[in-house]
Amino acid sequence: MKTTFYINPVPASRPRVTRWSTFFPKRYAAFKEEMKELLKDTVYKPEEGNLYVKLDFYVGMPKSWSKKKREHKAGKFCDNNSDIDNYIKAILDSLEGIYYNNDKQIVMIRARKYYGLKPRIEYRQEEIQDE
Repeated sequence: MKTTFYINPVPASRPRVTRWSTFFPKRYAAFKEEMKELLKDTVYKPEEGNLYVKLDFYVGMPKSWSKKKREHKAGKFCDNNSDIDNYIKAILDSLEGIYYNNDKQIVMIRARKYYGLKPRIEYRQEEIQDE
C-alpha cells in the first residue's frame, strides 16, 4: 500500500511542561492537526501483522533561499538540523489506528529525507511474515 501526503514534514518534538499545563510547540501541533484533517475521510482496515514501512520525506526549502539554490538542492538529500527519527515519529504517531493498530507492529523501517519543491511524505507499508 502506497500513499502520498501533501504536507510539509515536521519533526516531532517533546511536549513542553509548565506549572499549569503540558503542550506541544505550535509547529508540531499544527502538523498533527493538518494530518488529522488529511486522514479524516480515510477508510482503511488497520493491518494486524508485522509491518515493513518505507518513508520518503520531501522537506520544503526555506523561503530565504535563492531560486538558484532551491533548484540546485531540489531532490538532493536534506541536511537540515532535524533528526530523521523525529520525522519518522511524527508521521507514525499520526497514522496509528488508521493504517495499523499500534506502532509496535512496525518491525522494519527504511526512511530517507530530501529537499523538495513540493513538500510531501511518501508512505509505503507491507505486511511481512516471520521467517
